[in-house]
Amino acid sequence: MASGGRASGESSRASTPLAPNKVISLEEWESRAPLSDDQVQSIASVKERFGERPIPEKTSAVPGSSRPETPTRNKHLGNVHSRSGSAHAVPSLPSSPGPGPSGLSRADPLHPSSIITPQQFHEHFAALTLSAEHEQDSLYREHLAEISGLRDKCDGLINLLEDGEGEVVDMLKALEYVEERSESLRGACEDLLEEQTHLLTHTSQLAHRLSYFTFLETAQRMLNNPGNDLVLSPDFLPMVSRLDECISYLGEHRDFKDAELYLIRYQQCMTRSMQLIRLHFVGTIKALGMEIGRRLLDKGLSETTTRGLLYTRFTSLSASLRPLLSELEQRVTTNKDDLPQILADCHAAFVTTRQALMSPRVAEEIAQLDPARSELVDLTRSGCYYLKQTCLDEFTLYKQFFLSGEAQLYGYLESLCDHLYDHIRPRILHEPSLTVLQEVCTVLQGLMVPDFSEDEDPDEAIVLSPDSGPFESSPFTDREDYFGPYSPSATIRSLHRNSSLSLATKASPAVPKKRRKPLARLHTEYLLKMVLQDAQARLVFRAQALIQADVQYYSPKPADLDYPDKLKSTAPGPLVRREVAISLDVEDDDEPAFLSLPPPESQETWYPPLRVTLWVLSCLYTYIDGTVFADLAQEAVGTCRKSLASASDQIGAKKDHAVDAKLFLVRHLLILKEMTAGLDLGRASKQYEWAGVTDFLRSLLENATSFLGYGRSQPARGEFVPDAKVDLDRELKRACEDLISQCTAAATAPLRAFLDRCNVYAAAKGGNSADLSKQDWATPRAVTEVHDEFRKTAEQELVRWRGELMLYLQDEETVRVLIPPAQGSIVDVYRQFHDLIRSEYDFGTAAALSTPSAIANQLEGATRE
Repeated sequence: MASGGRASGESSRASTPLAPNKVISLEEWESRAPLSDDQVQSIASVKERFGERPIPEKTSAVPGSSRPETPTRNKHLGNVHSRSGSAHAVPSLPSSPGPGPSGLSRADPLHPSSIITPQQFHEHFAALTLSAEHEQDSLYREHLAEISGLRDKCDGLINLLEDGEGEVVDMLKALEYVEERSESLRGACEDLLEEQTHLLTHTSQLAHRLSYFTFLETAQRMLNNPGNDLVLSPDFLPMVSRLDECISYLGEHRDFKDAELYLIRYQQCMTRSMQLIRLHFVGTIKALGMEIGRRLLDKGLSETTTRGLLYTRFTSLSASLRPLLSELEQRVTTNKDDLPQILADCHAAFVTTRQALMSPRVAEEIAQLDPARSELVDLTRSGCYYLKQTCLDEFTLYKQFFLSGEAQLYGYLESLCDHLYDHIRPRILHEPSLTVLQEVCTVLQGLMVPDFSEDEDPDEAIVLSPDSGPFESSPFTDREDYFGPYSPSATIRSLHRNSSLSLATKASPAVPKKRRKPLARLHTEYLLKMVLQDAQARLVFRAQALIQADVQYYSPKPADLDYPDKLKSTAPGPLVRREVAISLDVEDDDEPAFLSLPPPESQETWYPPLRVTLWVLSCLYTYIDGTVFADLAQEAVGTCRKSLASASDQIGAKKDHAVDAKLFLVRHLLILKEMTAGLDLGRASKQYEWAGVTDFLRSLLENATSFLGYGRSQPARGEFVPDAKVDLDRELKRACEDLISQCTAAATAPLRAFLDRCNVYAAAKGGNSADLSKQDWATPRAVTEVHDEFRKTAEQELVRWRGELMLYLQDEETVRVLIPPAQGSIVDVYRQFHDLIRSEYDFGTAAALSTPSAIANQLEGATRE
């Protein structure tokens, strides 16, 4: 029975279908079958329901069991039976008889009432055995039934999941279809949006382009409104700006239909707008000018009231008129057919009105200065200062209306200045005093200096323009300029480098000029240039007359040639003060660019023509053009040099004054050289830099040719290039050499007499001087006497000559430069004497004489004391 029960259990387990071998991971399961919230809650409920398994029953609920069952066990068994169904019910005992008619009388084998026979015992024992086996297998049968139920439920879940997977696949296919259709729809929408944007862009562009055509009607309607006050309306200037835009756009797109026609009409509208501005400006300015003119007829007006009428009333109009004129000026450069004339009419109206008001007033002010009886310098100073202030006021007022029309403005200002120039010019042309003319030039040049510092240069927008003169450009250009460059750091004389004096000047090649922003400042130098040129021309003319009368044709008086007594009667002093003999390089800003003379007491010993020459040059240097001054200075220096040479010849003609003549010439040539060293007097001035009289004389006497540049920059053959500086250097060199020769001749007179007699004797003997020592005048004793006399005479003459040099030159360093060449010349003569004695006399006679080096040391010691 037990084996039969096991076989039955095994067959029951074998009949259970096996699960498939396919393994699915949890992640794949979750990805393929995602659960909704309801499904998750349902699974949680199932888990909670089957979370605890019931305790399996150890015994079967068979009627008549000897062991009673507990209510809990019966309950669980009922639940299992209800879940398992009839197929899994506990089978009845094999020995238990089924219900039938005989069963009521047959006893239960497990619970017999009595056991009498062995057969009853065996039956009862068999029933107990079967019951025990059945109770042992009931736990497994119950567990098997439970697992079978769970497997059936899992199979149901699998079927549900498979059905859900199929539905998910269908949903994915539907989703893919929807995505494809959505992408197609999105592409179609984007195409529609792009087409819409394209159409909107074309619409906007068409509207923008059409606006340049449709504005013509608006502009014509506005310009056809009657009245001159249209230009003051707030819509006028925006309309003009829009006209500019339309003209510019149509000019760039001439390929548009009817673009040329609309461009012409727009330009006509622009011209009409500018004409309206002109009409309003001219009418307003003339009306104001007539009103102020009537008010000025009242002689009782105060100065403040008069100034208010002349300037304040005009200034008050600039706020409304300046924007209109600015629009006109900005368009002149783009439309050079009609607008320049319109702008010129506005300039002319303003200038004419101002001239009618200011000319009588300026003439009245000039008349109050009494130009006929006033001093020329005072008249120039007060009159030019008044005109400068008036021109500055007019210039400031003009700038409040215009930024162009420099030609018309300066023409008007010149007309105001003519009221003073008509009185000053005749007096300048007849002024004989060089000092007065010099002061006039000083006043004018002082007024021509700009009123701004070096760090505040108002001249901006500088460009280079070749060969552009005043008033040669159009009425208005953005960068026009009618004046040459001006640098406040340059010397005043450089302002007039390009002035057209009546004197002949060297032509210079054309160079590009700097052009500055128009109306940046008032160019006072341009307004005063004509008067300054007249003063400069008169100054040059008077200087030439003085040089001719007091230098070239000067007739010296006896007192002028009284040398050296004239020097002895004055207190000793330096030849030329070092602080006076300065460099005159105009490019050197550290040194004053003028020729300063020493005090009058230092000039008393100067020869009058030299004093006049230097005084004239000092007067001219600051006030005339550099080229004219260079020519005049070269002429003056050459004339002075000739006058000094003539005076030296007159002094030398006197008895025993040959040395004084050369000393006089050297003294004055050195003064002339020192005072004019910085002047540009010719070609040689560019070959070296001036280093002072001492270095000059040393170089002159040691290597004059290379120093003076005689071998360099030579002119072509047949070409004569005057050079006053080279001529002056040559004359000074020749004078120094003559002076040294005279000193040498006086110091070596005993030697020269002896050498000359020896040369005569040798010539008479046919070159044979063997018996020279036998002559009475050439004995060894006579030679010794000549030698001793030479030493004494040379020392005396050299000391005396040094004293004369100090008297004339009055400078120890200069004297020390001139003495060594004289000493060397004396030693050379003695060397000839010494060589002759050694060759013609015995050893004893030659040994008694001093060597040339000893003579040189003796002379050097004598001059050092």
